[in-house]
Amino acid sequence: MPLISPLDYLAAFALAFVSGALVAACHCKYVGKVRRDVLARANEAPAHA
Repeated sequence: MPLISPLDYLAAFALAFVSGALVAACHCKYVGKVRRDVLARANEAPAHA
């Protein structure tokens, strides 16, 4: 079994961390957009009364 360099572990961790941060940021941005769209749609069309 070949030895794995600590730098390989560090690179893998850094890649996973950056990927996770990017996914989280995109998810938060998307959720914000959906909330804004829902509020805008709710304000333009009155609910059935």
